[in-house]
Amino acid sequence: MQSEPLTIKQTPTGYWVVQHGAIHLAGAPTRRAAEAERELLNRLRSRSLRRPTRTSAPDGERPGTRSS
Repeated sequence: MQSEPLTIKQTPTGYWVVQHGAIHLAGAPTRRAAEAERELLNRLRSRSLRRPTRTSAPDGERPGTRSS
């Protein structure tokens, strides 16, 4: 199943936005900067797909904290 691609569009005010469908994810004043944002979001998305999801800590303890 292929996810909808991230697209770059220019708003009527000239601002460039990165969208996933109708949702605005990021924006920039130049197209080049918006393309860089899209590449970053694509890398983050692919990274999250490769990583296993975190499970909750035992006994409701938050990860990275210890009770004394």
